[in-house]
Amino acid sequence: MKATIVSSWIKTCEKIFGEELTNEAIQHSGIDRKKIFRPTEDIEDSKPKEMISYIAKKINKTTYEAWKEMGEENINSFFNDYPAFFDHKNLYSFLKSMYDVHVVIAGKIKGANPPLLGIIPIDKYTAEMTYKSKRGLFGYFKGLLKGASNFYGEKIEIDRIENTDNFLKLHIKFSEPIHYFKKYKINNLLSFGFIKSLHTKIAVSSLLFVGLPYIILSNLTSGTVLNIVTLALTFIVPFITSKLLFMPKRSIINSLKDLEQRNYAENIEISTNDFFEDINKYVNNYKENLITDFVGFKGMSDELNVFTEKFNEVSSNMDNTSKDIAGVVEQVAAGAISQAEETENAAYILNNNISSLTKITEKENESKVSLENAVDNINNGYNELKDTALNLKNILTKFRNVKENSTILQNKAKDVTKIVETVENISDQTNLLALNASIEASRAGEYGRGFNVVANEIRSLAEESKNAVNNINQNLLSFINDIDSLVNQIDEQYIVLDKENNKLSNVAENNYETVVTIDEVSNSLIDMINALTKETESITKVSGNIESLAAIAEENSASSQEVSANVHTYSEELSKMMSSIVEFKKVSDEFRKDLGKYKI
Repeated sequence: MKATIVSSWIKTCEKIFGEELTNEAIQHSGIDRKKIFRPTEDIEDSKPKEMISYIAKKINKTTYEAWKEMGEENINSFFNDYPAFFDHKNLYSFLKSMYDVHVVIAGKIKGANPPLLGIIPIDKYTAEMTYKSKRGLFGYFKGLLKGASNFYGEKIEIDRIENTDNFLKLHIKFSEPIHYFKKYKINNLLSFGFIKSLHTKIAVSSLLFVGLPYIILSNLTSGTVLNIVTLALTFIVPFITSKLLFMPKRSIINSLKDLEQRNYAENIEISTNDFFEDINKYVNNYKENLITDFVGFKGMSDELNVFTEKFNEVSSNMDNTSKDIAGVVEQVAAGAISQAEETENAAYILNNNISSLTKITEKENESKVSLENAVDNINNGYNELKDTALNLKNILTKFRNVKENSTILQNKAKDVTKIVETVENISDQTNLLALNASIEASRAGEYGRGFNVVANEIRSLAEESKNAVNNINQNLLSFINDIDSLVNQIDEQYIVLDKENNKLSNVAENNYETVVTIDEVSNSLIDMINALTKETESITKVSGNIESLAAIAEENSASSQEVSANVHTYSEELSKMMSSIVEFKKVSDEFRKDLGKYKI
């Protein structure tokens, strides 16, 4: 299917069925809506058929009815795109030219298979038209006939004569004469059915109208009358005969005048059975050949005009787009220059920042070592404090044992005091017994002297024992007092030591939490320092990339300026092309006007 025909169908569908439904049908059939249809392009038949079938289904009509409705309206779309095809005197001339149109199409598009249209007159008002197509679009053809009839304002009557799957024959009766035929009786009469030479016909007429009358008159009369009659017939007969035989010349001259006036629409057929008939046939054939050529020329000029308008529209859009692109490219170029400058500044600032950051990182790394050492010292101090608290606890435990032993010793000292008191009591009793013994010894006289000596010794021993016991008792009391004082001091020191141990334990526990916190903080700081070191390295790499980016930005800036210049040049060339297209369209319009002078 010719691409420009499909384009015309799409316009017609939009007009009849609406843009929304048409776009749905186009999308369903797989036709590119934004496609620019070239005059020499062929579209697969199934796509426009699928488009119309989809529309017919949506509007609840048969495909035949949809094609007929579209064909009737498509005449107007054809006229808008190809007005030269409609530059005919009447409907018959238009229908007759359709054969030439389809022949031209078949010649231009490789593989094209347009329908074959034929129309021949069968009388003055009736013509037989045939439509042969493998596509079988009879509904569309009927719609075209009706649309063409309305366009030319002629009423026609259609009789279907024959109809098959791919062939249709119709008899169309027109309201105006369509066939001009004139039969010249004298020329046919003098031909006797076989004489075509004009001078032979004149000679035969001289023979018949001069020679035979002379023979007849010579038998009836003679002399002057015969000579006068013969001479008169010799002049009159050839004159009248040649005048009558040359009457077809007027028709031929009219046809030649039509050629001179560029009017090829009307063909007049004559019957003379001589060279006038042949000349008229040659003239008519010449007209037909010219009509065929000019149908192609006019169709091509219209297609060029339509394609030029589309191309002009596209080039106009391209021009606007190129101007927009030029503006954008200029902005991009300016942006690229600014970006290059900003990138260089950013790279410079970043390098300075990186230097500062590197120094900070180095100091942080040094501080990290000090921090790690401080944390180790704190941990060591905590461990030592923990060990001291533990040792103090052990000492406190031992000191508790000493306290308990001191208490036991104090009690034992008190027990010794009791023993001493007992010994003192014994000493007193012994002294009292010694005194009694001495008294009794004195009473005994001589016999009691030895016992008295013993009693005195015992008494002395008892007194010494008592003195000793008193000394021991005093010493023991002093010792007990010392022990009590020591026990009290031990008890007081134990209480103080216990309190200090509790405080030290609390301090150790608090220090533990602090050490844990410091350890976590130090770990976080170390991790941050490590991360900072990595980020510094990454930023250093980024700095290198930014420096590369700055170089690229400079290259882009130069490239953008070059592209801007090229786009500007392209825009100027496109403007020149648009001017050339406008001039080409003017030439095309002038060519169409020149072709319009030829009436086909």
